[in-house]
Amino acid sequence: MVVHRPLALCVGLACATLACWAHAASPPTVITRADRLAEIGHYRDQARWVDALAAIERAQLREPNDDLLYKLQVLTLGDIGNAHRAWRLYQARPNLFDQDQKARLEANYVAKLVNWSLAYGESEDTRLVEAEASLAEMEQYVERDGTTQAQAPLRIRMDRLILLNRLARHAQVRDEARALQREGHALPDYVLPAVGDSLMATQNPEEAIPLLEAAAKNDPSRFESRSELAYAYLETEQAEKAVGYLQAWQKDEPAWRWGGGKTPFQNWARYEADLNLGMVRAYSGDLPTAQRELEALVEVGPGNGSLQTSLGSVYQMRGWPRRALERHQMAYTLDPRDIAPRLGMYESYVQLQRDDLARPLHDDLLARYPSQPAVQRMDRDWRAHRGWQLLAKVEGGRSSGGGGTSPLGNDDLHYGVEVASPVLNDRWRLFAFADRRSVSFQDQDIDPLWIGAGVRYRFDRLDAEAAVMRPNDSIGDTGLRGGFGWQFNDRWHAGVTAARNDPEASMQARVAGITADSVAVAVDYTRNERTHWSFGGSRFRYDDGNRRDTLNSAIEQRLLTRPRLLIDGLGSVYTSRGSRDDAPYFNPSRDRSVEVGLRIDQQLWRHYERHFRHRLTVSVGNYWQEGFGSSIIPTVAYRHEWQFDQGRILEYGVSWSRPVYDGQRERHIGFDAALRWGE
Repeated sequence: MVVHRPLALCVGLACATLACWAHAASPPTVITRADRLAEIGHYRDQARWVDALAAIERAQLREPNDDLLYKLQVLTLGDIGNAHRAWRLYQARPNLFDQDQKARLEANYVAKLVNWSLAYGESEDTRLVEAEASLAEMEQYVERDGTTQAQAPLRIRMDRLILLNRLARHAQVRDEARALQREGHALPDYVLPAVGDSLMATQNPEEAIPLLEAAAKNDPSRFESRSELAYAYLETEQAEKAVGYLQAWQKDEPAWRWGGGKTPFQNWARYEADLNLGMVRAYSGDLPTAQRELEALVEVGPGNGSLQTSLGSVYQMRGWPRRALERHQMAYTLDPRDIAPRLGMYESYVQLQRDDLARPLHDDLLARYPSQPAVQRMDRDWRAHRGWQLLAKVEGGRSSGGGGTSPLGNDDLHYGVEVASPVLNDRWRLFAFADRRSVSFQDQDIDPLWIGAGVRYRFDRLDAEAAVMRPNDSIGDTGLRGGFGWQFNDRWHAGVTAARNDPEASMQARVAGITADSVAVAVDYTRNERTHWSFGGSRFRYDDGNRRDTLNSAIEQRLLTRPRLLIDGLGSVYTSRGSRDDAPYFNPSRDRSVEVGLRIDQQLWRHYERHFRHRLTVSVGNYWQEGFGSSIIPTVAYRHEWQFDQGRILEYGVSWSRPVYDGQRERHIGFDAALRWGE
């Protein structure tokens, strides 16, 4: 015990010393509730929301049931952007909040739902689930307060526009945005892209332009708005402005940007400008440049599905459906959820006469995206392609000054109608027709009425047709017509046709009771949309033993392409011979002609599928007939074309020429009109 006394004494002295120091020190500061609220208010006044929230949580550790702290927590969560948690906490104790605070919390929550709805869905079938749920919750909130959508808080009405656009309810977006503007409410910046997109989707590009211009100006990083603005210019027939706008955007965007380090990164703004410039060029008619630019981009990024399908669309417009299909299939492999490749494949299959492969794509897209404008256009095209078809035509003319030698007669009138059934089993169409041709010669008139019916077959590379027909003048046997064609590739097609008692035989011969059978071959080469060449030959075998053989070739070459103006050069050569010199109809033993001309085609008005065009064709030819020498033959034709809707076209025109037959020059004035309903 003696040994431990010094240690015990030391401990006691230390304790006594500490006690004295403790009494000498200042008393500890007591942090009151008022101090904690002051600290929270200080942070909130300075918009330091994170610090304010931390101070609130520290205060709640001491006073977990304090109503004011709970209220401040909810409001600060809303200020910091955590609208979902703020709304949940508010829902648990709504009595703590006044009406303005409730409205703000509800609006912030709805806005958050809108943002979530824009996320990429897990699958195509669930891509709109979030948007539909958000819209339903928004409508329930408004109805709960006993108000209509038109009386809802302004923030709710604005956010609703984004949801409706996401759900492709574009007409509603247009109507509700117009209502807001009529009430004097300016559309806030964040809804401009959605409203502009819906105005474009409802074919109101004039209204969309100022909104998209404002959206792009306020935030140049909005690539979709800038791209859509270019298409709005294009759809209002301002193709040059669209190209210029995209070129300026392209110039301002380097292909690569540099960050803080030494490694560059891809500039997707430049990609958007490049891609859309190529497509706007294509839609403006400059397909060669569009093809060249897109092929260069594909070489850089072959794994980019949008580039592949855009290039495929250009190939399709150039008349190469097989090349187009390859690109669309590649794009679909890269992104099976993208709509554009499937639309492209659908179009290629239709052009390739494979309705059996086009139908599943059409049905699936229509079921999944019924409100998408591109899908709706596809469906209109499908119905026009597959449905009933009608062709009604009339043409006539008057010849004078030829001494009655004209094979066209003094007056001629030809009119008829043909109706074709919807496509059967993806390959067949049935058709029926009535056709009357009336011709007045010097001393005799003839006007046979042909009634007939037949069947057409179109599948893959093969096309064929067979028809039976009967005239009411009882001249010749029952008419028969058959044909067979084959597509070798995107550019070459060849066909052969044969007819018994051919209605296209000489009407002068028919006046004399002479009919003819015929056989013809034709080869077509379509290099692209600018160059088309055809070659053909035929033989007419008349009942009187005459054999008339013809050879002909023609070329159409684009000389000038502008967004609203096309100029084509035309050229043709023709030669024929007859085996009899004493036929009672125009039957040169030998003749030939060479003709060159221009066709000027101008679009005067267009609004999507509807348009009005007029065409002027002028040509001059040199015609030579054995025994009568050669003569210059001028021809002028002028036409109008109205397209009222997809697959509904009315054409009419007049023509003037000075042909020569058996050395006798005459003047021929003609007119024609045709109505096509269907593809």
